[in-house]
Amino acid sequence: MEISRSYRSQASRLPHRARGATAVLAAGALLLNTACYSYMPAIGGALVPGRDVRVELTSEGSAVMQSAVGPRIRLIEGRVQQAAGGSTTMAVEQLTSLDGLTVPYAGRAALVIPATAIRRVDVRTLDRKRSWMAGGVMGSVFLAAVVTALAKARSRATGDVSRPGGSPPDLRTP
Repeated sequence: MEISRSYRSQASRLPHRARGATAVLAAGALLLNTACYSYMPAIGGALVPGRDVRVELTSEGSAVMQSAVGPRIRLIEGRVQQAAGGSTTMAVEQLTSLDGLTVPYAGRAALVIPATAIRRVDVRTLDRKRSWMAGGVMGSVFLAAVVTALAKARSRATGDVSRPGGSPPDLRTP
């Protein structure tokens, strides 16, 4: 029992198509995740539990927090759990060193940061302009993918080799 060439070529393209679709979806998710948010200064320095924030440490604060986060840390990003009594408790996600190196936080427990160690607090907010731009780019990519897929499907259906994706009809030998 012999499998025709057209069936084999269709079967071999499926993993390639799946990889392509996965790559496009991953790129889109990354674009939307990074483009839609930015950090803005906290109004009045108020820290609201549940908000995502980026805390910039003072030089002294970096030295005080060294035992908890490591040496030469400038920025701490995470979610505020509690802000009271001259300190802020955070569930930390990542750290940025004085050199600009960003690393994920390896600790598991919430981190208590004294108010005297904090230079500035920025709150993660939705950036409408960047969100619209990212949506426009994603819409354009989606439209281009649909147009390309339809053109390939039409050329395959007609067997026209002059169109992109067209292929000559299969020749079978007895």
